[in-house]
Amino acid sequence: MRHLISTLFYFFRYAVLSAALVVACGFLMATFAGDSVQTRRNPVPVMAGMVLAALLLPALLLRRTTTRRARGRRPKKPAPRRPALCPKDGHAFEQWVAGKLEMHGWRADVTAGSGDQGIDIIARRDGRKVGIQCKRYDGPVGNKAVQEAFSGRAYHRVDIAVVITTGHYTQSAQALSRRTGVHLLHVKDIPRLRKLT
Repeated sequence: MRHLISTLFYFFRYAVLSAALVVACGFLMATFAGDSVQTRRNPVPVMAGMVLAALLLPALLLRRTTTRRARGRRPKKPAPRRPALCPKDGHAFEQWVAGKLEMHGWRADVTAGSGDQGIDIIARRDGRKVGIQCKRYDGPVGNKAVQEAFSGRAYHRVDIAVVITTGHYTQSAQALSRRTGVHLLHVKDIPRLRKLT
């Protein structure tokens, strides 16, 4: 509604200003052409001035408003796909994810690097236990991560198995996750992990 009112006000202001300037320019051109407006002997200079003003004023006014708007705009920054400060090393990434989980109210423990049986982090909250497989990838994550999380859920006896990545998932991984009940998340989805429990 506010946008409609401002647009209508802009057109009203533009019409009044244009009409006033057209009339003023027409009289000025007639005066400089040596014709007296009051005698009305030759109306051609008056009409020529009005037509010229009517043609030039919209272009000048629109150019002025568009340059004013362009100055006021700030360039948009593209949103990064991966959060800033996300480590590239796999083990450091697991620690980083555990830290993010703790920021959102989870108690997160990183499992031992070797023999983790497909679960890198065990997170607890509200009596629920979530097993998380971390994949620090830029490309697609396939079936293997889903299989590891699925087997790790049984081994660690967690309520929910989740794969978290910085990349994306293949269609095959998505299909397997629907069958196995393993949740596939991006690191941006860490805040909504509680909704899964």
